[in-house]
Amino acid sequence: MKILGIETSTRAASVAVISDGKILSEVIQESRSPHSETLQIQIEEVLKNSVAEEKIDAVAVSIGPGSFTGLRIGLAAAKILAYAWKIKIIGVPTLQAIAFNFPTDSVTVLPLIDAQKNRAYVQQFKNFLPQTEIEVQAIDEIVTSAGKIDGEIFLCGDVLHKIKVELPANVKIAPSNLKMPRAANVALCGKFLLDAGQVDNLMNLEPLYVRRSEAEVLWEKRQQLLSEK
Repeated sequence: MKILGIETSTRAASVAVISDGKILSEVIQESRSPHSETLQIQIEEVLKNSVAEEKIDAVAVSIGPGSFTGLRIGLAAAKILAYAWKIKIIGVPTLQAIAFNFPTDSVTVLPLIDAQKNRAYVQQFKNFLPQTEIEVQAIDEIVTSAGKIDGEIFLCGDVLHKIKVELPANVKIAPSNLKMPRAANVALCGKFLLDAGQVDNLMNLEPLYVRRSEAEVLWEKRQQLLSEK
C-alpha cells in the first residue's frame, strides 16, 4: 500500500510517499514563500521520485494543531487528491506525528507546537500513543512541569528555541532530526491509523485548531466595540 503524506503545520512544509512502511521519497522545504506556492511542486516531485503517480492508495494529512493557514492549505490539497483519485483520506494529529519519532515505552515525549505569545500546544505521548489531551500552556511552564513526570522526557517541536528556563535533570531536547513534524511520519502514522480502522470522511474532515485564530479574536473584539457605540 502506498500512502502520500502531507505536512504543512509549521514553516517547513513536507511531502512524502511510503510503501509498506518504507519511505520511498520525501521533500522538506522551509521557505519564505507561502505553502500555497510550493506544496504542489513538492507533491509532483515526490510522486515522480517514488514512481507512484496515480498509484497512491491513501493520503494522510497533518490536521494540527499548528499554523491556521498552513493547515488549511495542506488539508485542501489532500482533499482534492483524495477526491480526484478516489482514495481514502486520514487526518493525522500533528503532535502524534511528531511523537511517531519515538516508538518506545522507555521515554515520554512532549511535542510542542507554537501557539503564539510564548505559548505552545502540548500533549504527552508514550510509544506515540497520547497519554493526555491537547492543551495550550506557557512554554516555560511546560518545561518546568515536565520535570515532575517520572522517567526520561524528550521535548520536540518548533518552539524549543523559546525556552528560557533551565531544563530539569530528566528533560532533554530531542535531536534535530527527530524534533519536527515531517510528512514521512504523517504517512507512517496514517498507515497505523488506517490499519486500526480509522478512515476520515472527505467532506467532514477539518483542521484540529484547538483554539481560535488571532484574526477571529480581533474580529470579535471589534464587533463588540462597534455594538457598544
